[in-house]
Amino acid sequence: MSNAPARPFRGLPLLLSALLFGCLASGCGDDSGVGWTVPVAGKVTIDNVPLTAKSTVVLFKPDASKGNSSPFQPTGTVDADGTYTLKTKSKKGAPPGWYKVVVTAREDAPPLPPKTPQHRRPAAMSLVPAKYGQEKTSGLSIEVVENPAPGAYDLKLTK
Repeated sequence: MSNAPARPFRGLPLLLSALLFGCLASGCGDDSGVGWTVPVAGKVTIDNVPLTAKSTVVLFKPDASKGNSSPFQPTGTVDADGTYTLKTKSKKGAPPGWYKVVVTAREDAPPLPPKTPQHRRPAAMSLVPAKYGQEKTSGLSIEVVENPAPGAYDLKLTK
């Protein structure tokens, strides 16, 4: 047995620093796997009129041709004045990079007709041209950046 006094563990500050750095780098408690995101919000208009239908969905699809290989597709819905805010999984914002943008909106479904053989349920009509519902035809492309210019994320659709 040694009579030497016990010495405190000298590596403790280094260990705590490493744990803190690891926590900060991984999002500290964020189990979404998304990583770093930046806020993304803008206004959706169609022919300069805000698109406010509750069914409106804005989808950002990563554009691999411009270097965005993210597996995540940020989405958002609009509020009463046509403003959308993106979320990626449960995390606010979107990872930086280029995205192709898809916008869909449908009018409220009409009431059901009486159940008879000659009547079928009418389909809800799209409020935006079909081209905006597909990434290949929407023509909408946005780069998500840390410090965007005012209006950079606005989506101006036409009929």
